[in-house]
Formats: sequence, C-alpha cells, structure tokens
Amino acid sequence: MGGYYANGHLLSISGNVGYRIQPYVNIDFSSTYNQIKLPSPWGNNNFLLLGPKLDVTFSNKLFLTTFFQYNEQTKNINFNTRFQWRYKPVSDLFIVYTDNYYIGPVFVKNRAVVLKFTYWWNK
Repeated sequence: MGGYYANGHLLSISGNVGYRIQPYVNIDFSSTYNQIKLPSPWGNNNFLLLGPKLDVTFSNKLFLTTFFQYNEQTKNINFNTRFQWRYKPVSDLFIVYTDNYYIGPVFVKNRAVVLKFTYWWNK
C-alpha cells in the first residue's frame, strides 16, 4: 500500500468493519491513514479520517441512515442524517440534515436541512 507522490512518497492504509443485526440494522466503521513524505520545505504529514455509519430499516418503505466523519487534517467533523420514505416504487421522499463544523472551539462551517421529493411518472 502506498506509492509515488509528487517528489515524495505516500503510504495509505484503510480499513472497514461492519456488523449487521438482522434484519433491521447495519453498522459500519471505516478509517483511513495517510502518511505523506515530501522533500523540504514541505516535510512529512500524517492524516487520519474516521467514519462510522448506521443504517436502520424500519420497514420496506422507511429507512434511516446516519453518517459521522472526523478529518484530523482539518480538525473537521461532518454529521449527516437521511430519512427516506418510499411511498411508491421508485418514488421517494427524503429529509436530510447535515452539519459540518470545526472542533475546539466549535465553529459551524455549514448546516442544512434538505427536502427531496421524487415521483416516477409511468403511463
């Protein structure tokens, strides 16, 4: 794992582990570590990215997905939750909440609530 990176080298290690609680819940945890070695004046840097994810299926029409991500490089946290209602085949209503901020002291970069409606027109 790794390779050539500009005039330096990149070592990248990533992993993912998941657990499914049948039939309703899926839990995943992913992580990525990057080590970049560059010549002077840039030097060496290490970056860590962590991201747990939770998927819950309430029924064949109601779903909830929550994703959390921490980026060590920018000291940034991203939180995203999506509620999905499939009221007809290929027709959905999504409500999404996203929150993105820096840690210590907490500084909000952006925050949003989004509503998306899809409908399949079929004759």
